[in-house]
Formats: sequence, structure tokens, C-alpha cells
Amino acid sequence: MSQTEALQRALQHSAAIKQELDFSYGWLIQENIDADWVRNLDDITKERVSGFCSRFARFQDYLADKLLRRWLEAAGERIGTAIENYAVAERAGVLALPSETMLELRSIRNQLSHEYQDDPAAFAQNLQTILHATRGLAQTFDNLRAHSQRHLGV
Repeated sequence: MSQTEALQRALQHSAAIKQELDFSYGWLIQENIDADWVRNLDDITKERVSGFCSRFARFQDYLADKLLRRWLEAAGERIGTAIENYAVAERAGVLALPSETMLELRSIRNQLSHEYQDDPAAFAQNLQTILHATRGLAQTFDNLRAHSQRHLGV
């Protein structure tokens, strides 16, 4: 598979993951999330929040670990560490969030995915952070897709 074919495939997978995330984002953005909201979650809403967190993590991971790498390869750039890859994307104008924010999101994603959330205030804050970052990740995807179409023939 050529680099442009691999990039095209990564774009397609990212779009599918983004569509799932958009579904969860749509209902959650309407909520007034704070510690009390977290403390009073019913079982169904807990499942919805869990679904959003899972979809956010999947999109963030795939964007950073697959799509961005495929884009760098197709553009003839060297693959480096996450911060190096973000810096190249930032300089190219495709990263919609600062590199440091992308690293912070990765840390929050790890907390939400791998640690028990027993502090409602901290959980609410992390949830608000990734909720507001969702549009930035979506814009980064859109920017990567547009750049790939304009400059890489994908």
C-alpha cells in the first residue's frame, strides 16, 4: 500500500470515528457539567458519559497515532515523538490546538481511561476540558483532510 493510500485509509477511519464522537458530543455539550452534575448521574447517563469518553479517546488516539503519522509520511516529513509531530503539524497550519494542549489531552485521556474517577470536581473539570477540545480535534481532522486533498492528491 502506498503512502497516499495509507493516508486515504486513515482519513476514512478518522471520519468514521469522528461521526461516532459527534453523536455523543451533541447531547453532552448541552449539559451543565459540574461536580453536582457528576454526583447525580443516573446509570443511563453514566453510560453515555462513558461512551463519550471512550469515543474521544479513540478519536484522539487515532488522530495522533495514525492519521498524523500517515500525513507526515505522505508529506515526506520525518516521524518523531508526539511533540515533534505536533510541532510539524502546527507549523503547517493543520493543528487547530496548540501542541501543549494536545499533550495535555493525552494525559487527561489516560486519566479518564485508566483511573477510577472518585473526585466529582476533578472528573467534571476533565470532562469539560475534553468536551471543549473535541471541536479542536475535529478541526484538526478537517485541516488534515483539506491539506491532503490540496497538496498530497488524496
